[in-house]
Amino acid sequence: MPKITPPSILTLACKSVIRKLFRNSVLIMAVSMLVALLAFAMLFNKAVKDDLEAANKRLGADLVLVPVEAMDRAEEFILESKEKTFYMDGKVWDVVRQVPGVAAATYQIYLNTLASGCCSIVGGQVIAFDPETDFIVKSWLDDPPPLHKGEVYIGSYVYEYLGLIDKPKLFGKEVKVVAHLQKSGTGLDHAIFIRRRDLAQLSEDALGDYKQGKLSIVFVKLEEGADIDQVAGELQSRLPTIGIMTRGTIGADVRQTLADIISIFSITIVISSVLSVLLAWSTFTAMTNERRRDVGILRAIGAHRGHIVKLFLAEALIISLIGGLLGVAAGHYLINHLAGNFHLLTELEAAAGFSPQNLVISGIAMAVGMGVCLIGALAPVVRLARMEPLLAIKEE
Repeated sequence: MPKITPPSILTLACKSVIRKLFRNSVLIMAVSMLVALLAFAMLFNKAVKDDLEAANKRLGADLVLVPVEAMDRAEEFILESKEKTFYMDGKVWDVVRQVPGVAAATYQIYLNTLASGCCSIVGGQVIAFDPETDFIVKSWLDDPPPLHKGEVYIGSYVYEYLGLIDKPKLFGKEVKVVAHLQKSGTGLDHAIFIRRRDLAQLSEDALGDYKQGKLSIVFVKLEEGADIDQVAGELQSRLPTIGIMTRGTIGADVRQTLADIISIFSITIVISSVLSVLLAWSTFTAMTNERRRDVGILRAIGAHRGHIVKLFLAEALIISLIGGLLGVAAGHYLINHLAGNFHLLTELEAAAGFSPQNLVISGIAMAVGMGVCLIGALAPVVRLARMEPLLAIKEE
């Protein structure tokens, strides 16, 4: 009596899937949509978290001090490259340098640009800084030349915006670009950097709300081994009206928004999974009902129950594998091409490229989709396999 070998089971399964391709394609699409949704949600979550962590690391400071009322705006500039201006008393700088545990500190002053002439820098943030104490800007420059009067450094976005223009106009006056920063993924990319001493050369219109002696933001780097919470607490006690952000707290609102979005995704995925299980159950119930006689004959000539289960589960595996591959492709397409509609991704410039972690995410999404399909198919398949051969043939 002939035995059904695994290759024969796979061949029969492929032929069965092709024979009822239209009906099976509905289940394939259900699996692919579930996998696409799951892959997109996981990639979305990872992309935003990775960008937040990278921005915090690239910032180069352990603590950031800003006016307490401007903490949200400061985060928007740091994380989302939004043009912002805010100021605090310059005495903060003197206090910071006296606090134990502070290894280095530097400050920046934010001004808006003014459009004037065809080559003006539009949409950038002018930042006045102190080259002597700076460790933020210079870390993104390769062997930068010292700044002189009428010279500027520019961020990577501004560099692309200007193209080959060597002497753009800033506040109606020509300036010379002597170096551009590497892409940092922070607000520095949209900045034009001038020396603080050059503020004295600017008109009142150019300075806007800025007043002499004011600062916008202070960056603090701690000594090795210093307790960040202890230093932050000491600073807060000396500067009660100043907002203090640590690396861990920068982006807290974004993380909360992300958690809410992922909760919505999770509910949607659970509902989609239940619907996919029901669809798989319905599809394989119809499939087993149609093929009871064939199964009865196979059992009568020597096929075991395990062979029958393997045959139908092989079909479910093929269907779910095709759906899983399509879903992974769709999930990556959504995160890389259609996610521009998500404000959170576009503002953070988050993206999901090919990486080992993203491949793992794709594998997990595929495994869930395939598991859902197999679970839905299992009950009707097992029920059919348990039927007696003669009863299966007669019921046909």
